[in-house]
Amino acid sequence: MRKRSFQIALSAVSCALATLFVAGGINLPMGFASGYLLGALALMLPLAKEMRLGGFLAYVATCLLCLPFGGIAQFYKLFPFIVFFGLHPLVNSFQNKFKLKRWLAFIIKDVWFVGAMMLSWLLFDQAVEISLPFAWMYDWIYLIIAVGGTALFFVYDFVMLRAQKIVSYYVARIDRSGQRKPPAAPPSREIGDVFGEMSSEEKKGEDERKDSDEGH
Repeated sequence: MRKRSFQIALSAVSCALATLFVAGGINLPMGFASGYLLGALALMLPLAKEMRLGGFLAYVATCLLCLPFGGIAQFYKLFPFIVFFGLHPLVNSFQNKFKLKRWLAFIIKDVWFVGAMMLSWLLFDQAVEISLPFAWMYDWIYLIIAVGGTALFFVYDFVMLRAQKIVSYYVARIDRSGQRKPPAAPPSREIGDVFGEMSSEEKKGEDERKDSDEGH
C-alpha cells in the first residue's frame, strides 16, 4: 500500500513539475527549449519505478494543463513537446525494457525527431517571422534540419539516457529512505521467566536462604 501511494505521488509530482516547466517555457521569451528539456526530465520520475502508464498519464495531463497557460494561443511552442520531447523519455524506457539494439533504436528515434522538427518548423514559420543568417538557408532548410537535427539528436539522446539513470538512482534512494525499519526484537527471556517461574540462579539463592534460616 505504501509502495502504491509512493508511485501515485511520484506521478503527480512529475506532472506538476513538467507543467510548471513547459508552461513557463512557453510564456518566457526564448524559454521554450529549456521548458522542453526540464519538462522531459520531470517526466522521468515515474519511469524510474518502471511506471510507464503513470509516465504516459503524466505526459497527457501535462499537455492538457499547458493548453490554458499559453498552449492554445502559442500552440506552435507547445507542439514540439507534444509530438516529441514529452514522449521521448517514455520511448527510451521501452527501449530499455525490450533491450532494442542501440543503433536500431537511434535510427527510429532520429527519423521521429527530424520529422517532428520539420513539422515544428512549418508551424513556427507560419506563426512568427523567422530570420535566418543567410538567404540560401531558406531553400535548404529541410536538408539542414535533417543533417543538423541528426547531429543534435545524437547528443541529446545520449544525455537523456544518462539523465534517466541518474533520476532512477535518486528516486530509488528516496524510496528506500522512506521505508520504516522493522522494530528491534525484544530481549530473549527464559521460558520460566515468561510463566513467572524463578530462574535457576534465583532458585539457588532461595535454597541458600532457607538453609541459613534453618541453621538459626
